[in-house]
Amino acid sequence: MEYFLTPLLSYLLLYKYIALAAIVYIGAVGAPLPVNAMLLALGALAGQGYFSFWLSLIIAVVSNTLGDLTGYGLTWHYGEKITNFLHLRKAQFFKNLKDELHSDAAITVFLTRFGGSLSSIANLLAGLVQVPFKTFLVYDFLGNIVEPAAALTIGYIVGDYWNNLSNFFGIATGVVAVGVVMFVLIRMQRRLAKKYS
Repeated sequence: MEYFLTPLLSYLLLYKYIALAAIVYIGAVGAPLPVNAMLLALGALAGQGYFSFWLSLIIAVVSNTLGDLTGYGLTWHYGEKITNFLHLRKAQFFKNLKDELHSDAAITVFLTRFGGSLSSIANLLAGLVQVPFKTFLVYDFLGNIVEPAAALTIGYIVGDYWNNLSNFFGIATGVVAVGVVMFVLIRMQRRLAKKYS
């Protein structure tokens, strides 16, 4: 991931807000880009006057939300064809996953915004099991406000030391991703145990 960070920062400095929108969108759709580390650096650059903090935040939120909606929309539209082809509709695990995501859609969508690549997977699953659009949009948007705002603010506060925190931020994102997966799996297991006991 760090290999991609230097070119991303170069594009960011050259093309500013257009590059920011493109990078965040592509990362939200599912490309493995170090978007959080880039947002830390962007916060530091905003602190030095190279970027507007508020404009950067707005662009990051909108681009992230549009990228999430792209993944969600693709599986909403084509998901039934995929599940029929793979014969998933008959699989008990898929039925349980669908029930779980429907019952906890809001909290799952919101929490997965903090899980790095997990958010792209959650977008695809939410579309696949057809989480209601309004629920997805509202909680995705709220999560997409908090997550980039945190990265930009931390970068803004620590300034030139953002690079020291980028590894920590990556580890924290991984821990959150594991925590979210465990949360969903434990809730699913409890519901199933209650249902079949």
